[in-house]
Amino acid sequence: MKSMRVLWESKTPVVSECFRLGRILPSANGGNAYDVQAALQLSNDFQVSMSSATVKRPGEAAIAYWARLRKLEESAEVVIREPYPIVFGRFRPGIRYIAMIHHIDDELTRKSVFHRWYFRRLKKRLAVMDLVVTVSEFWAGYLRAIGCKNVRVIYNAFDPTEFTVNPSAVAEFKSKYLIPSDRPVIYIGNASRQKGVYDVYQALKDKGYHLLMSGPQNHAPDLPVQYLQLERADYLLMLHACDAVVCMSRMREGWNRIAHEAMLCRVPVIGNGSGGMLELLQGGGQAIAKDSLALPQVVDNVLRHREEFAGAGYEYVSRFDLEYFKNQWATAVNSVVRR
Repeated sequence: MKSMRVLWESKTPVVSECFRLGRILPSANGGNAYDVQAALQLSNDFQVSMSSATVKRPGEAAIAYWARLRKLEESAEVVIREPYPIVFGRFRPGIRYIAMIHHIDDELTRKSVFHRWYFRRLKKRLAVMDLVVTVSEFWAGYLRAIGCKNVRVIYNAFDPTEFTVNPSAVAEFKSKYLIPSDRPVIYIGNASRQKGVYDVYQALKDKGYHLLMSGPQNHAPDLPVQYLQLERADYLLMLHACDAVVCMSRMREGWNRIAHEAMLCRVPVIGNGSGGMLELLQGGGQAIAKDSLALPQVVDNVLRHREEFAGAGYEYVSRFDLEYFKNQWATAVNSVVRR
């Protein structure tokens, strides 16, 4: 099927740039990384190209973006679309369309008339796609409930070998960033209110732990928590340096790549199970704290049984490797062609 042409459409410049370079850039978020990885893996079996025409230009108004996409001519048997091209693009006869959905933020519909229109149109158009791919059973159920008849779950996946590191490199990392070794180190996630770092800090600030957070930007600069801006290799060393990871996101997660990565590092995870994260935590036998008030007791219990949680998590997520990912995406594309 290498002759089959597959076109990936995204509005996000970093997705296009990552695909061009063949690697994930630090500025890519979890959804971006998944999408680029999917396009790259599909390149093993199909002629995959990344649309530059669907990238939204800086300062471009929605109406101008819409007008531009209406004129777009697509040359492919299968087109895979992220939300913005789904909403603003045309559907051409003879082409099979696959939607890629990580999550849908219904809270945004309260913000403006545009958001209400946007999400209403997105849901209407999702229902007529040839296939909708999503990242957890939570969102598969949501999509079926809004009328999508053909939904497939393809979980986030990684190369497990990327997560094997030398213990001496972890020790050097801790020394370099002055991370103490005399108390448990807890990673509390990306430095933003939306990811729950304020809630976690308030719950754990007096428990004797060393707290860490990271991300491309520090959106919680007033928190007295060590913030690190790291390249990929150092980010993985940081996870290995931690005794546990806490994920208390305030948004309905698609999955949670940080929790998934921590489990691949054999680091236990405590999370609130928001959205698709619940499936990940339950599948991996990790700890669930629905409320930040429960965190002190739950974290203490996890640290006392650290090896058990770490082993269960790794056993679960290690099955989602790149071979799994490549096969699942190839099957998804082939399924819409055969329909």
